[in-house]
Amino acid sequence: MKVLNFETVSSIPALYHPGLDLIVISDLHLGLEGGMTSKGSYVPEFQLDELLEDLHEIRKRTEASRLLVNGDLKNEFKTSLYSEKAEIEEFIDETESLFDELILVEGNHDTFIESTVEEKGYELEKFFLEDGVLFTHGHISLEELEIEEEFDTVVIGHEHPALELKDEIGVKEKVNCFLYGKNTDGKGLIVMPAFSTISNGSGVNNMPSRELLSPVLRDFVEKSSLKALAVSREAGMFEFPELGKI
Repeated sequence: MKVLNFETVSSIPALYHPGLDLIVISDLHLGLEGGMTSKGSYVPEFQLDELLEDLHEIRKRTEASRLLVNGDLKNEFKTSLYSEKAEIEEFIDETESLFDELILVEGNHDTFIESTVEEKGYELEKFFLEDGVLFTHGHISLEELEIEEEFDTVVIGHEHPALELKDEIGVKEKVNCFLYGKNTDGKGLIVMPAFSTISNGSGVNNMPSRELLSPVLRDFVEKSSLKALAVSREAGMFEFPELGKI
């Protein structure tokens, strides 16, 4: 399916831009299980293996040579756990075997990992801009980024958008989604769902605009005008109208 100038990849929460030869994913939250275990709730570590399987599938389907992680590579934002460092190193090693180029955009959870990333030969970028497409995590306003080049499309993460749905008999379900449309300046906007398999989503269709996390989304977008594309690794993809009509 098409999401502005991007294409979906099977039922995986990732997008492919053929013109840029680029895959974009966001909000991996590596080390989440280790963080939960360190706080007393044992959770077996499985997410990284699942995410790497998805990346192998994406590479096979698109043959893209570039991968961009649009923020929140890791989970804990007040510290950096050993489990996160180990998973980041494994993730980078594996992606280097799949893609020719890896671009890491900094998210608000990506604290205390500069040395880990630099040891692997990478830097955390505040944003990445190419051919009119701006990639930024979304926790910082566009004004604060002080971008001098022109762009016509903004791709963010951070929000973990999901739809809260209810069937005829009142059974509720939450499913992750892409949001897309235009901001108040007329620029194209895409909000990525979390690539993480276990991180919670925010029910954006039932959330007041003032409670949205991202200033990019909260302050410069009419939320009700954005369209939603639900994505489930198990069930597939489902197109929805504007949020204001759901």
